[in-house]
Amino acid sequence: MRNILLQEDVTTVEARLKQFEAKTGCDLLLIVASSSDPYPAASWRFGIIAGFLINLVFSYYFEFHHAYFWPLSFLFVTLIMVWVGGFPWAKRITLSPWEVKRESLEKAIECFHTLGTSKTNHKVTAMIMVSVLERQIQVLVDEKLKEQISQAELDELILIMQTHFRAGNMGLGFTESIQSLENKILLDFGGPVSDARASDLTDTIHFI
Repeated sequence: MRNILLQEDVTTVEARLKQFEAKTGCDLLLIVASSSDPYPAASWRFGIIAGFLINLVFSYYFEFHHAYFWPLSFLFVTLIMVWVGGFPWAKRITLSPWEVKRESLEKAIECFHTLGTSKTNHKVTAMIMVSVLERQIQVLVDEKLKEQISQAELDELILIMQTHFRAGNMGLGFTESIQSLENKILLDFGGPVSDARASDLTDTIHFI
């Protein structure tokens, strides 16, 4: 997972994270997940569809002399394609948009509570989560931050990251979005959102 970020980018982002927390009094959780779910159904969808198409093409050029050859061939090829469907590129082909959004949001909420708010004393927490397989970004904030920061403003952070990620600069995407969130908090709250002086969370990127 760490190979999607250069080591110097990890160092830069984590240093920026510490600055953010010192200035805002808010804990920020950064997560890079390989995927939000194993999506076993996606592998089977890929296998069945690919198996059917391959057998269809094969039967066009070669004649099955016995009726049971076609289903046996279909079963054999499908099993192979289910295995192929376990690779990220193959899964991504058969994932539906609603499935991706649902699983990414559920994973983000789970991580936000288990790795974030449940471990802080002052309960002022934000989270940025990137799910690599689905190419999804989730930004969550707690109730205190929701008082001043709208969903539209959080969506702006996602747009910043998407722009840099598409250009192949994941590190810059993180640092720019952290800077933008810091500016919003300091402006909307007129300074730090809490008097916390030390972070309750580890100031590192969580690769899961």
